[in-house]
Amino acid sequence: MLFADSLSKMYYAIAPRAKVKQQADQLKALYMHKLQQLIQQKQSKKAIFELLTQAVVHFNQIETHHKDCPQIGIVGEIYVKYNSFGNQHSVEWLVEQGIEPVIPPMIEFFAQCFVNYDSNVNNFLSSKSYISYLISFFEKIAHRYIDKTNKILSQFKYYQPFHNIRDMSKKAEEILNLANQYGEGWLIPAGIMTFAEQGINNVISLQPFGCIANHVVSKGVEKRMRDLNPKLNLLYLDFDDGAGEVNVLNRLHFMISSLKYTQLQRIV
Repeated sequence: MLFADSLSKMYYAIAPRAKVKQQADQLKALYMHKLQQLIQQKQSKKAIFELLTQAVVHFNQIETHHKDCPQIGIVGEIYVKYNSFGNQHSVEWLVEQGIEPVIPPMIEFFAQCFVNYDSNVNNFLSSKSYISYLISFFEKIAHRYIDKTNKILSQFKYYQPFHNIRDMSKKAEEILNLANQYGEGWLIPAGIMTFAEQGINNVISLQPFGCIANHVVSKGVEKRMRDLNPKLNLLYLDFDDGAGEVNVLNRLHFMISSLKYTQLQRIV
Protein backbone atom coordinates (compact mmCIF):
# COMPACT_ATOMS: atom_id res chain seq x y z
CA MET A 1 0.00 0.00 0.00
CA LEU A 2 2.87 2.37 0.82
CA PHE A 3 4.42 1.62 -2.56
CA ALA A 4 1.15 2.38 -4.38
CA ASP A 5 0.67 5.57 -2.35
CA SER A 6 4.24 6.66 -3.16
CA LEU A 7 3.70 5.92 -6.85
CA SER A 8 0.52 8.02 -6.74
CA LYS A 9 2.37 10.93 -5.10
CA MET A 10 5.09 10.88 -7.77
CA TYR A 11 2.72 10.44 -10.68
CA TYR A 12 0.39 13.31 -9.77
CA ALA A 13 3.36 15.59 -9.09
CA ILE A 14 5.07 14.81 -12.40
CA ALA A 15 2.12 14.38 -14.81
CA PRO A 16 0.95 18.05 -14.91
CA ARG A 17 4.57 19.27 -15.13
CA ALA A 18 5.95 16.75 -17.66
CA LYS A 19 6.82 17.97 -21.13
CA VAL A 20 5.66 14.56 -22.38
CA LYS A 21 2.85 13.35 -20.10
CA GLN A 22 2.86 9.88 -21.69
CA GLN A 23 6.21 9.23 -19.98
CA ALA A 24 4.58 9.58 -16.55
CA ASP A 25 1.69 7.33 -17.64
CA GLN A 26 4.09 4.67 -18.91
CA LEU A 27 6.21 4.73 -15.75
CA LYS A 28 3.15 4.42 -13.54
CA ALA A 29 1.93 1.38 -15.50
CA LEU A 30 5.42 -0.15 -15.56
CA TYR A 31 5.96 0.04 -11.81
CA MET A 32 2.47 -1.18 -10.98
CA HIS A 33 3.21 -4.21 -13.15
CA LYS A 34 6.58 -4.75 -11.44
CA LEU A 35 4.92 -4.50 -8.01
CA GLN A 36 2.34 -7.12 -9.04
CA GLN A 37 5.16 -9.44 -10.08
CA LEU A 38 6.94 -9.03 -6.75
CA ILE A 39 3.74 -9.78 -4.83
CA GLN A 40 2.94 -12.83 -6.98
CA GLN A 41 6.50 -14.11 -6.46
CA LYS A 42 6.10 -13.49 -2.69
CA GLN A 43 9.22 -11.36 -2.62
CA SER A 44 10.39 -9.72 0.61
CA LYS A 45 9.61 -6.17 1.77
CA LYS A 46 13.24 -5.35 1.00
CA ALA A 47 12.64 -6.04 -2.70
CA ILE A 48 9.61 -3.72 -2.70
CA PHE A 49 11.62 -0.91 -1.08
CA GLU A 50 14.39 -1.44 -3.65
CA LEU A 51 11.78 -1.17 -6.41
CA LEU A 52 10.53 2.10 -4.90
CA THR A 53 14.09 3.46 -4.96
CA GLN A 54 14.29 2.65 -8.69
CA ALA A 55 10.92 4.33 -9.30
CA VAL A 56 12.11 7.54 -7.62
CA VAL A 57 15.19 7.65 -9.86
CA HIS A 58 13.13 7.12 -13.04
CA PHE A 59 10.45 9.68 -12.16
CA ASN A 60 13.19 12.22 -11.43
CA GLN A 61 14.53 11.68 -14.94
CA ILE A 62 11.31 12.82 -16.62
CA GLU A 63 11.85 16.27 -18.13
CA THR A 64 9.48 18.83 -16.64
CA HIS A 65 8.47 22.46 -17.17
CA HIS A 66 10.03 24.92 -14.74
CA LYS A 67 6.87 27.01 -14.36
CA ASP A 68 4.93 26.93 -11.10
CA CYS A 69 2.25 24.27 -10.91
CA PRO A 70 -0.85 25.18 -8.85
CA GLN A 71 -1.94 22.56 -6.33
CA ILE A 72 -5.43 21.49 -5.30
CA GLY A 73 -6.04 19.16 -2.37
CA ILE A 74 -8.45 16.25 -2.78
CA VAL A 75 -10.39 14.77 0.16
CA GLY A 76 -13.66 12.84 0.46
CA GLU A 77 -15.26 9.43 0.49
CA ILE A 78 -12.78 6.63 -0.18
CA TYR A 79 -14.36 5.20 -3.35
CA VAL A 80 -15.16 8.50 -5.04
CA LYS A 81 -11.80 9.97 -4.07
CA TYR A 82 -9.63 7.19 -5.48
CA ASN A 83 -11.74 5.74 -8.29
CA SER A 84 -11.73 7.61 -11.61
CA PHE A 85 -15.11 6.25 -12.64
CA GLY A 86 -16.60 7.29 -9.30
CA ASN A 87 -15.48 10.93 -9.66
CA GLN A 88 -16.15 11.14 -13.42
CA HIS A 89 -12.40 11.44 -14.12
CA SER A 90 -12.28 14.82 -12.35
CA VAL A 91 -8.75 14.23 -11.03
CA GLU A 92 -7.41 13.38 -14.51
CA TRP A 93 -9.14 16.51 -15.83
CA LEU A 94 -7.27 18.63 -13.28
CA VAL A 95 -3.97 17.13 -14.47
CA GLU A 96 -4.85 18.02 -18.07
CA GLN A 97 -5.40 21.63 -16.95
CA GLY A 98 -1.88 21.81 -15.51
CA ILE A 99 -3.03 21.39 -11.90
CA GLU A 100 -1.35 19.06 -9.42
CA PRO A 101 -4.01 17.15 -7.46
CA VAL A 102 -2.65 16.36 -4.00
CA ILE A 103 -4.41 13.21 -2.83
CA PRO A 104 -4.03 11.85 0.73
CA PRO A 105 -2.43 8.40 0.79
CA MET A 106 -4.75 5.46 1.31
CA ILE A 107 -2.63 4.26 4.25
CA GLU A 108 -4.14 7.11 6.32
CA PHE A 109 -7.61 5.56 6.04
CA PHE A 110 -6.38 2.40 7.76
CA ALA A 111 -3.92 4.08 10.15
CA GLN A 112 -6.76 6.09 11.68
CA CYS A 113 -7.80 2.94 13.57
CA PHE A 114 -4.85 3.52 15.93
CA VAL A 115 -6.29 6.89 16.91
CA ASN A 116 -9.89 5.69 16.90
CA TYR A 117 -9.21 3.02 19.50
CA ASP A 118 -7.73 5.53 21.97
CA SER A 119 -10.50 8.01 21.21
CA ASN A 120 -13.22 5.45 21.93
CA VAL A 121 -11.60 4.55 25.25
CA ASN A 122 -11.24 8.22 26.24
CA ASN A 123 -14.87 8.90 25.29
CA PHE A 124 -16.08 5.84 27.25
CA LEU A 125 -17.37 4.21 24.06
CA SER A 126 -15.31 1.09 24.68
CA SER A 127 -13.22 -0.42 27.45
CA LYS A 128 -9.47 -0.69 27.41
CA SER A 129 -8.23 -4.26 27.07
CA TYR A 130 -5.19 -6.31 26.10
CA ILE A 131 -5.97 -5.33 22.47
CA SER A 132 -4.41 -1.95 23.21
CA TYR A 133 -0.98 -3.62 23.44
CA LEU A 134 -1.47 -5.28 20.06
CA ILE A 135 -2.59 -2.00 18.50
CA SER A 136 0.42 -0.21 19.96
CA PHE A 137 2.71 -2.93 18.59
CA PHE A 138 1.25 -2.72 15.08
CA GLU A 139 1.36 1.07 15.15
CA LYS A 140 5.10 0.99 15.85
CA ILE A 141 5.62 -1.39 12.94
CA ALA A 142 3.51 0.80 10.64
CA HIS A 143 5.48 3.92 11.58
CA ARG A 144 8.74 2.09 10.98
CA TYR A 145 7.67 1.27 7.41
CA ILE A 146 6.30 4.79 6.85
CA ASP A 147 9.58 6.35 8.04
CA LYS A 148 11.55 4.10 5.70
CA THR A 149 9.25 5.03 2.81
CA ASN A 150 9.64 8.73 3.59
CA LYS A 151 13.42 8.35 3.59
CA ILE A 152 13.37 6.82 0.09
CA LEU A 153 10.74 9.23 -1.22
CA SER A 154 12.70 12.26 0.08
CA GLN A 155 14.99 11.84 -2.96
CA PHE A 156 12.06 12.69 -5.25
CA LYS A 157 12.32 16.24 -6.59
CA TYR A 158 8.72 17.12 -5.65
CA TYR A 159 8.80 15.28 -2.34
CA GLN A 160 5.75 15.44 -0.08
CA PRO A 161 6.02 13.30 3.06
CA PHE A 162 3.55 10.87 4.56
CA HIS A 163 2.10 12.64 7.61
CA ASN A 164 1.94 11.21 11.10
CA ILE A 165 -1.66 10.16 11.81
CA ARG A 166 -1.35 11.33 15.42
CA ASP A 167 -0.35 14.83 14.30
CA MET A 168 -3.28 14.90 11.89
CA SER A 169 -5.70 13.86 14.64
CA LYS A 170 -4.59 16.84 16.75
CA LYS A 171 -5.58 19.17 13.91
CA ALA A 172 -8.94 17.41 13.65
CA GLU A 173 -9.52 17.81 17.40
CA GLU A 174 -9.56 21.58 16.94
CA ILE A 175 -12.64 21.13 14.75
CA LEU A 176 -14.65 18.15 16.04
CA ASN A 177 -14.57 15.30 18.52
CA LEU A 178 -12.61 12.27 17.32
CA ALA A 179 -15.63 10.12 18.15
CA ASN A 180 -16.95 11.27 14.76
CA GLN A 181 -15.81 8.16 12.93
CA TYR A 182 -18.72 7.57 10.53
CA GLY A 183 -18.01 7.85 6.82
CA GLU A 184 -14.40 8.99 6.47
CA GLY A 185 -14.81 10.50 9.94
CA TRP A 186 -12.46 13.10 11.33
CA LEU A 187 -9.98 12.22 8.58
CA ILE A 188 -11.62 14.69 6.16
CA PRO A 189 -11.19 17.86 8.28
CA ALA A 190 -7.77 16.55 9.38
CA GLY A 191 -6.74 16.28 5.73
CA ILE A 192 -8.05 19.74 4.87
CA MET A 193 -6.21 21.39 7.79
CA THR A 194 -3.03 19.47 6.91
CA PHE A 195 -3.28 20.86 3.38
CA ALA A 196 -3.72 24.37 4.79
CA GLU A 197 -0.56 23.92 6.86
CA GLN A 198 1.28 23.04 3.62
CA GLY A 199 -0.05 26.20 1.98
CA ILE A 200 -2.63 24.31 -0.10
CA ASN A 201 -5.77 26.36 0.54
CA ASN A 202 -7.81 25.18 -2.45
CA VAL A 203 -9.45 21.86 -1.60
CA ILE A 204 -12.11 19.73 -3.30
CA SER A 205 -14.25 17.33 -1.26
CA LEU A 206 -15.60 14.44 -3.33
CA GLN A 207 -18.55 12.50 -1.95
CA PRO A 208 -21.50 10.34 -3.07
CA PHE A 209 -24.77 12.25 -3.40
CA GLY A 210 -26.80 12.01 -0.22
CA CYS A 211 -23.99 10.51 1.87
CA ILE A 212 -25.11 12.02 5.19
CA ALA A 213 -22.02 10.83 7.08
CA ASN A 214 -19.59 12.66 4.80
CA HIS A 215 -21.80 15.73 4.58
CA VAL A 216 -21.61 16.06 8.38
CA VAL A 217 -17.82 15.70 8.68
CA SER A 218 -17.11 17.75 5.54
CA LYS A 219 -19.73 20.41 4.79
CA GLY A 220 -20.94 20.43 8.38
CA VAL A 221 -17.60 21.65 9.77
CA GLU A 222 -16.85 24.17 7.01
CA LYS A 223 -17.48 27.24 9.20
CA ARG A 224 -15.16 26.00 11.93
CA MET A 225 -12.40 25.27 9.40
CA ARG A 226 -12.79 28.72 7.83
CA ASP A 227 -12.62 30.31 11.27
CA LEU A 228 -9.26 28.62 11.80
CA ASN A 229 -8.04 29.34 8.26
CA PRO A 230 -9.90 32.16 6.44
CA LYS A 231 -7.88 31.53 3.25
CA LEU A 232 -9.53 28.16 2.65
CA ASN A 233 -11.35 27.83 -0.67
CA LEU A 234 -13.51 24.70 -0.46
CA LEU A 235 -15.48 23.07 -3.26
CA TYR A 236 -17.92 20.24 -2.50
CA LEU A 237 -18.77 17.92 -5.37
CA ASP A 238 -21.51 15.28 -5.03
CA PHE A 239 -21.57 12.34 -7.43
CA ASP A 240 -24.31 9.90 -8.36
CA ASP A 241 -25.39 8.18 -11.56
CA GLY A 242 -27.34 11.28 -12.59
CA ALA A 243 -24.65 13.89 -11.87
CA GLY A 244 -24.14 15.88 -15.05
CA GLU A 245 -20.57 16.01 -16.32
CA VAL A 246 -21.10 19.56 -17.55
CA ASN A 247 -22.18 20.73 -14.10
CA VAL A 248 -19.14 19.11 -12.44
CA LEU A 249 -16.68 20.55 -14.97
CA ASN A 250 -18.30 23.97 -14.76
CA ARG A 251 -17.71 24.14 -11.01
CA LEU A 252 -14.15 22.86 -11.41
CA HIS A 253 -13.53 25.53 -14.05
CA PHE A 254 -14.50 28.25 -11.60
CA MET A 255 -12.10 26.92 -8.98
CA ILE A 256 -9.04 26.60 -11.20
CA SER A 257 -9.72 29.98 -12.87
CA SER A 258 -9.72 31.59 -9.44
CA LEU A 259 -6.58 29.67 -8.46
CA LYS A 260 -4.65 30.63 -11.62
CA TYR A 261 -5.76 34.27 -11.30
CA THR A 262 -4.50 34.40 -7.70
CA GLN A 263 -1.21 32.84 -8.75
CA LEU A 264 -0.84 35.38 -11.58
CA GLN A 265 -1.41 38.24 -9.14
CA ARG A 266 1.41 36.93 -6.93
CA ILE A 267 3.77 36.87 -9.92
CA VAL A 268 2.80 40.42 -10.96
